Formats: sequence, structure tokens, C-alpha cells
Amino acid sequence: MKPETLEDVLFQGLNLAVRQAVVVDDGLMIDATGCGPPGACPQCQQPAARVHSRYWRHTAGLPVSSHRLIVRLRVRRFFCDQVRCPRRTFVEQVSGMSEPRRRSSTAARSAMHAVSVELGGRPGARLSTKLRLYGRRTTNLGQLTAPPVPARASRILGIDEFAFRKGRTYGTVLVDIESSRPVDVLPDRETGTVAAWLQ
Repeated sequence: MKPETLEDVLFQGLNLAVRQAVVVDDGLMIDATGCGPPGACPQCQQPAARVHSRYWRHTAGLPVSSHRLIVRLRVRRFFCDQVRCPRRTFVEQVSGMSEPRRRSSTAARSAMHAVSVELGGRPGARLSTKLRLYGRRTTNLGQLTAPPVPARASRILGIDEFAFRKGRTYGTVLVDIESSRPVDVLPDRETGTVAAWLQ
């Protein structure tokens, strides 16, 4: 099937209607409107019935050719008419494009995450600049998530004291003997502190 519209090329399968596309400096700015059905309240899952207001939201997308892509998305804010729901209004999200409190599209965030995993902070930021992604050092580091913590407690625990400052301040380090990884560092070397931690 041949793509016939700009929506088919850039936003295939998304509920977006493109109104205008303009090249500004080294960027491609696209004005679009969400045209999907009203969403449900994220708190109580009640479907929306009334529009509160509309506003513009800027979202960075994957680059097109040599141009940065900025989607100027007009979204609707809906009333939540559920009486018991503490939320009064909520904003629609275009599935596959926008997420709450995010300035990059889902696809752009996925690309930045791949760069961050491979390169990290500053090197990732340099590659993001070359790829025309909006990835600063702190943004790239924010893409990384901590490894999962094991659900089970340590079976064999090693306890030793060490000096923060020799002759003045001492602490206690707890080590999982089986994995040879530190579990925790306690601020002093008192028996009561270790006993409280073990409880």
C-alpha cells in the first residue's frame, strides 16, 4: 500500500491529524491534533464526556532526514465527572506519541534510551547531537534505570567496621558473602545500630 499523506509517512497508526508542516532553521515543525476518541481518567478509568480546554504541547520526535522533528500537538483537557474521583481534569495522551510530563515522543525516548545504555552521559549527549536527538547529558543519565534488587535477603552476611576518618569516625559495612556485593553501609560501629538494621 502506497503512503498518501504525511500522517502515513511520519505517524503511521497514530490518532493524529497533521495541519501544517514548516521547516524552521534546522528543524521540521509539524502542527498536529489528536483525533482519537476521548480517553479515560488515569485515576478512576471513567471515560471522558466533556472537554475542559485545549492547549499546545511541544514534543520532540525522531529526526527526519537532516532535520530535527518537533511536533506541536494540540491536545484536549477533559473533565472527570466521577464524583468520588479526586481528579477534576486530565489531559489526553496520543498513544505511541505522548506520555504524561514527557517532552519527547515514545520513539525518540526509545532511541535515547539505547544511546544512554551504550554510551552513558557525555558521550551519549555527543552522539545524540549528531543524530539530531534532544539528549543532554542529564537527560541521557535519566534514561537509565537501576538494576532490579533481589527479592530474597542475604543468607550469609559479613559485617566489618571501617574508618570514614581514621581515629575519629567509624562506620560498618555489610556484605553479602555469596555474591561479594555490599548490602549496606551504617553510619557508626555500634552494636545497637547493627541489631536495628537486622530487625
